[in-house]
Amino acid sequence: RCMLTIFMLFAIRTEASVLRMLEGSPQTGLHDPILKYLDERGVTINLSTGCRELVHDLDENGKPTRVTGIKVGPKNELREFDAVVCALDVPGIKKVLPQSFRDNFPMFDNIYNLDTVPIATVQVRFDGWVTEMEDDTRMMDISGDQSDGRGGGIDNLLYSADAEFSCFADLAVTSPGDYYKEGEGSLIQAVFDERGFGRNEEVIVADCIEQLHKLFPSSRKLKCTWSNVVKLGQSLYREKPGQDKFRPKQATPISNFFLAGSYTYQDYLDSMEGATRSGLMVADEIIARADGPEGLKAQSAKANAAREDSAEAAGSEEKMKIPFFAS
Repeated sequence: RCMLTIFMLFAIRTEASVLRMLEGSPQTGLHDPILKYLDERGVTINLSTGCRELVHDLDENGKPTRVTGIKVGPKNELREFDAVVCALDVPGIKKVLPQSFRDNFPMFDNIYNLDTVPIATVQVRFDGWVTEMEDDTRMMDISGDQSDGRGGGIDNLLYSADAEFSCFADLAVTSPGDYYKEGEGSLIQAVFDERGFGRNEEVIVADCIEQLHKLFPSSRKLKCTWSNVVKLGQSLYREKPGQDKFRPKQATPISNFFLAGSYTYQDYLDSMEGATRSGLMVADEIIARADGPEGLKAQSAKANAAREDSAEAAGSEEKMKIPFFAS
């Protein structure tokens, strides 16, 4: 259902009609450009400062009304913000949500009904081109420089219902910038479902190679030259009937607290496209709540005035103002 839904959306939406891979790794092709964009606009990225607690105000009935800051790092340092976006995966958001959020708002408690699936990502490199099925000579040819996608085989993301890895690709062909090696052939990356998760690395690599041979019989002439296995015990949420009602929207009942991530409700389910879509949607929600007498900007001004009054009452000369769009 998951892949059929995504393919349907790719087919009917003109702005999402091409399925492509990054030229290189996610770090160079996706993360670094985003970090550069943020840095040019004065955004500070704080690493090694894990979120320990969401500090929030309560009304007289103990109901959360506003998030005032985050305790971060090993010393629980308090950092105050006017608007907070939690952009996390399912295990991450489950760890950070306070019990008072769950007790007072079903939207937050529903998140804990989302289950995650274990996966094993397998990479196997060969001395030829695994997905080249029409020309045996081309399949065996790894001579010279075949970077920039000139390697043999299929240049796209692949899916199969006849293997334990439903999704796979030859990264040396689709993303040669970081994954092609001169004198080497295919680098197949395959994502195994939970059936393969419990096996040891030697067995799962052997299973991957055998299933590749069944999909591409001519590849039996090739030898595996290198392999690697990475296991993730909690990955995407389990896509099964009835799960959509547990997925939260990006805006929450707490006025200055927002959610983002591929598990939140948007069309592309739990995927990179879904995560990107959720980011666009949460930006729209923040903008929609920004103005007006009770908007986020007004709340920010009131909070800053209260901080200044507190500083004056304590005899401090420092008057700290919190940037509106901090997160």
